Amino acid sequence: MATLKDVKTKIGAVKKTKQITKAMGMVATSKLRGAQQNMDGFRPYAAKFAEVLGGLAEKAGEDASPLL
Repeated sequence: MATLKDVKTKIGAVKKTKQITKAMGMVATSKLRGAQQNMDGFRPYAAKFAEVLGGLAEKAGEDASPLL
């Protein structure tokens, strides 16, 4: 059977693990928020890019490159 000291040591280790896990979650949340902001900033550019490529593909006709 575990002694009182062993139990207290285990409780301390679990608390530290909980603290580390919480910090890792906060870092992940921060990174996700930054990635979402980057994506939101890129949306207008991507929409305009698709519009321009669509216009080029229409004007080029069937003789155009299959990549358009």
